[in-house]
Amino acid sequence: MSCNYYYFAASLPMLTFGTRPPFSNEDFLESCNEQLSRSDRDVIKNALLTPPDTIKKKNSALARWVDFEDASRNELVNFRAKKLGLDPRKYFRGEYVPDPYIAAMIVSAVQADNPLLVERRIDLARWEKLEELELEHYFDLQFLIAYYLKLQILNKWDSIRAEKGRAVLDELLKPEEINR
Repeated sequence: MSCNYYYFAASLPMLTFGTRPPFSNEDFLESCNEQLSRSDRDVIKNALLTPPDTIKKKNSALARWVDFEDASRNELVNFRAKKLGLDPRKYFRGEYVPDPYIAAMIVSAVQADNPLLVERRIDLARWEKLEELELEHYFDLQFLIAYYLKLQILNKWDSIRAEKGRAVLDELLKPEEINR
């Protein structure tokens, strides 16, 4: 059974979807190295937005996250394959189990014309799932897993913002071609 990390969890800043992350993923993991037991640190390090196929689901929160993420990706594969007239079965992660809630979320997300907006809608659904995982967990490992996954979402979007800003800056600073 894992410990409660009252001081550590209480010291973490609140995360809100769409805002700047308070620190990097690496900084969070470094703090975990100082505050968490070895086994709990290992669980946190395995809590990734894109879990590997070989992940060991020792923790119930992590198992629920991986199951949700696999189901979401499978529904997305199913939607895109049908749209392209392909057989989706060879692209599924694990066993495909239809989930009407996740299917509706994917269909709603992919209605956007902009791929970035599609990704944002999917990440918002991920965020909502993580908030569900956090319910009634304030200082324990389940809370910290959800926190770290949310932090990864924020850092992903911060990186996208930075890349977009760099592209705009490059365009502004690009020397004009001289007309001959």
